[in-house]
Amino acid sequence: IRAFCECDLVIDESGVSFVDSRGPVMNLYAFVTIATPLLLGVDVVKYSQALGGFDNRLNRTLAKLILPKVRLICARGEATKQNLAEIGIRDNVELCADGAFSMPDDEGTKREVDTLFAGDSFFSGNVVGVSISSVVEARCREAGVDYIGTMKACIEDLISKGYGVLIIANAARMGSAKSRNNDLMVCDAVYAAVGAGRGAAAGKLRWYHEEMSPEKIRELIGRCDALIASRFHAMIAALQRGVPVLVIGWSHKYKEVLDMFELGMYAVDYSGLSAESIGLRFDELMRNKDDIRASLRKNLPKVLESSLRNIGLIGDVFDATVAGTKLRNRFFDFRDPSQYMGPAVGCRVGYAKDEAMRERAASGGMVTTLLCELLRVGAIDGAWVTRSVVDDGAPAYETFVATTREELMDCRSSIYMSMPLVKHIDVVKNFGGRIAVVMLPCQIRALNAMIERDASLREKISLRIALFCSGSHGEGATLSALRGRGISLAGARRMYWRQGHWRGATVVQYHDGSEKRTSYSKGIGAYRNAGFFLERRCYVCQDLFGRGSDIAFGDIWLKEMKSEAVKYNSAVIHTEAGASYYKKVADEGVFHERHISFRRLIMAQKRALVFDFNCAAAKRRHYARSGRIVKLNTANPCRWNHALAAFFMRLNMTISEKRPELPAKIPAPLVYCYMLSIRALLNF
Repeated sequence: IRAFCECDLVIDESGVSFVDSRGPVMNLYAFVTIATPLLLGVDVVKYSQALGGFDNRLNRTLAKLILPKVRLICARGEATKQNLAEIGIRDNVELCADGAFSMPDDEGTKREVDTLFAGDSFFSGNVVGVSISSVVEARCREAGVDYIGTMKACIEDLISKGYGVLIIANAARMGSAKSRNNDLMVCDAVYAAVGAGRGAAAGKLRWYHEEMSPEKIRELIGRCDALIASRFHAMIAALQRGVPVLVIGWSHKYKEVLDMFELGMYAVDYSGLSAESIGLRFDELMRNKDDIRASLRKNLPKVLESSLRNIGLIGDVFDATVAGTKLRNRFFDFRDPSQYMGPAVGCRVGYAKDEAMRERAASGGMVTTLLCELLRVGAIDGAWVTRSVVDDGAPAYETFVATTREELMDCRSSIYMSMPLVKHIDVVKNFGGRIAVVMLPCQIRALNAMIERDASLREKISLRIALFCSGSHGEGATLSALRGRGISLAGARRMYWRQGHWRGATVVQYHDGSEKRTSYSKGIGAYRNAGFFLERRCYVCQDLFGRGSDIAFGDIWLKEMKSEAVKYNSAVIHTEAGASYYKKVADEGVFHERHISFRRLIMAQKRALVFDFNCAAAKRRHYARSGRIVKLNTANPCRWNHALAAFFMRLNMTISEKRPELPAKIPAPLVYCYMLSIRALLNF
């Protein structure tokens, strides 16, 4: 359920579903697998599959209830499409060939099979593949048909006609004694029934008791002169490789695919199976093999195009879902996530696996880990970073280009104060090498303007990392909060605004080795979130996610994250360059990370974004009354509570400018409660 909640779209890849013959349990399962994400508000599409018939009352009821709610059903053939039409489901159905047709080849597998064939004279003659199925065997057993005996007789007949026979297990689970999705046991039984004297000893029979990749199975089938298939995807492999195929099946799904190649007559139903009937149909297949191969060549291009259509159609649905009208709520319109976060090629959530990286970090230590790894592998030569210091009893900062892991680790943790970093651009200009930079969104924008004018900076700066920002504050926010909590910076060496789990703690380290800690949320966080000492430019800024960066990192304030043992980072990857750097490090296994949807990440920053976007109309009206025009995105609804929150934030910002000593005189618990009331206004 958590995975569904984190998804933008669920792709149901059932091979067959809502089929009468599968029985009530499997049809209920098919219903539940779709209903669960739909109940959680997540759209579902069905990748190319067979559905129906719908003669059974329960199956028909379940299908009619749930399938119209699926955004897209890719019907694997005309029979499936007709089955759906007969129960009134047409509008969300598209015809798409099976997805396995478009599976790419693997060169390593091709070389492996080349070696196998070169070392075995068995493959120098005419070889017929026989795909044996545990599913068909079970259905034959229920129908009173001796499947194993029939396949034994069939193989003996093929050998007597001079063919070599290759037994293939299309579905295999090594080490399992269960027959579900496992053809190994029934293949063993047929192989044993044929007998060494009639097959293996004469060099006319091959059987590899192993679990093969689909690429290898297709490669083996492609080298055969013909295939007798009891497995659907063995049939697909033969059709894709232009190999004449006779199919023993149990559903319309086989014939509807063969019909795409005008070869539906080569589908045999299991219920009337006999060695004699297979022999006759196989002889017919071989007599017509040239015409069959011609039909395969003629029809394969359009079938491949139809198979790829699965991907195109689902891609369209995904784009429409991420940007769709269904993804609306009372706060945000998710039709265009870029209006909140800028262009993005992906969103991730995670933390650094190394505990040392997380020890002093404000969140999960991913920024420091990323920079350390890029430095280690030589992708960058240094990183422009900033660390906190205390200067004469006041919070301050130092900015420099770090070139060692130790220097980078010394810069962990966020600094919540105004820092005009761009004026220190000479530290970059004077550094000889490729640099990654870590800055706030507004600083990134200023840096980008400089890069546009300076080619040397453009060549030097390889990666731009932004930190999520809901506003910079003057040092008064820090000093007022510390005074209110009885903490002085006199004699202090370092200060960490926030570290530890969830909201975390503010930590002050002194030269004598002592340390004082206080709640961040009830201290500095309370003054910041109430708008005290907020910079004027930040009041109207709408760039929380650093849209001008390659990657932006920040907190993730989702309720379920609070119960996690480790605090997480979230990341918005804005550019392909950022994605490349991120993947380079993630592939090293240094992160515990996963995908998070655009929707979930936006909701994780809900209050900050409500202030930025829902309050925007109230902010613009305020400035208009004084004759100033500010350009803001005001598309989000601005209700009375949003306007009131904007008023209080502006009031507190103004008080801090005119009477900077006043906030420190307000009792800390009162500031905290006041802040909570403002945040509450941003919560509905």
